[in-house]
Amino acid sequence: MSNLLQKKTVERTLASAAAFLAVTPILTYVLWLSDGCDPYLPFISDMDLPERSGASFTVGYAISGILLACSSLQFGILRERWLIRNGVERSWVFLNRFSFISSILSGISLFWISFTPWDEHLVLHIAQANVIFIGSVAWAVCVSLVTSRMADSDPSFSGLVRHRFALAAAGLIGLLGMGERFVRFSGITMDMYALEERLTMLDQDCVSLNETLLSQAAFFEWVLAASMVLMVASLVPEVRKIAEQE
Repeated sequence: MSNLLQKKTVERTLASAAAFLAVTPILTYVLWLSDGCDPYLPFISDMDLPERSGASFTVGYAISGILLACSSLQFGILRERWLIRNGVERSWVFLNRFSFISSILSGISLFWISFTPWDEHLVLHIAQANVIFIGSVAWAVCVSLVTSRMADSDPSFSGLVRHRFALAAAGLIGLLGMGERFVRFSGITMDMYALEERLTMLDQDCVSLNETLLSQAAFFEWVLAASMVLMVASLVPEVRKIAEQE
């Protein structure tokens, strides 16, 4: 376990997680276009349906989920040790634990959802997506709050606070914007993806988003995803600070 918590190991895992989380949707979108689908901004999971972009989605997000779960545990433990070492109140230690548990669950769900396209496993796909979206935003907010408390004990963390709160806010806006558009489109229902409605938008394996509210919801999903990638990337330079006494 000590080897997994070494500074270089944690930095590499976090950097790899951020890289896969960033590259996977971009590459998948390029393949989505090459599969003949229309060049609008689809829901990320819509790109799982065509053959080539679906393969990229599955491989990329399966690896991303594993890396996210592992890096969340590594970073969370290092942060907890730093908090205890610097005499920070136990409530902040518990908040840190909640944050990395949320991220681990998001990572597990991300790995799982890569094998469960919505047109085949609708209910499970919705449940997994909710864990990913809500869990990642909860993680981002908690990470920002804990960073703020760490800055009170060590001013060298002060430069990270505003940046992280901005990213957490972007993720929250993405989550709320996406949810609000879904509710306006389908009403208050657990079946927000409405299989029958979504299947009518399929043209072979491509999904058409002619409905304005769904197009807007897809845009907010990409905002959420981008903010989480940047948040993960922002953790890499912090590792040196919290692990320097390890």
